Amino acid sequence: METIDLRHVTCGLVPAILDALKAVRGDQADVLVRAGIETEIINGFGTGGDWAFQFQPSFGHGLARFTRLPADRLTRLRLDTLDY
Repeated sequence: METIDLRHVTCGLVPAILDALKAVRGDQADVLVRAGIETEIINGFGTGGDWAFQFQPSFGHGLARFTRLPADRLTRLRLDTLDY
């Protein structure tokens, strides 16, 4: 799993995370951010996208773990009456 250190970013954090995630080869990456910046990340990524994330316990900084969502997630979701 890759660790991306963005603790130095004070402005434009969400675009910086998106740029860093483009280079991730695996399906998970830990992103280190300034402590207390969790709300900005939730606002930027909480509406969907190619990555799911969750905050992990950490000391002295925020740690967001991003997990790549499967490309076929929309085709797997079927909510028609035949499925019930």
